[in-house]
Amino acid sequence: VKEDLSFTKEKLPKAANRYEAKVRRKLSSWSKGTLDGRIEYLCDCLGIRTVDVNPAYTSQFCPNCGARFSERKGTHHELTVCPNCGEMNANTAAAVNILRRADDKNITLYTPYKKVEKILEDRYANKQSVMA
Repeated sequence: VKEDLSFTKEKLPKAANRYEAKVRRKLSSWSKGTLDGRIEYLCDCLGIRTVDVNPAYTSQFCPNCGARFSERKGTHHELTVCPNCGEMNANTAAAVNILRRADDKNITLYTPYKKVEKILEDRYANKQSVMA
């Protein structure tokens, strides 16, 4: 299971001119496409099926309780803090969310990111009301 990052943009400082912006876009798309193609090729050689999932908010919500992370810590933002579960590795949390997204019937590959956010927030609110 992997995120489909073919439509995301890198958050880089503003380009000085159009040429620089165009080059950045092409390099970013090329590297993502090359990596994605290589993963799919290797999995195909080994008989492993690949599944693309919607990448929206996979690193912003806790995989255990569903709460939105309150902050990121560390020099490379490698730690994240859940208001309920405490501190955890941000990459591990995102990986668990990506894996679960493969079986999610409500969030498809083409669900708009704002709708994904609403679905995740509603799930957390429903969990909170059931616990109360």
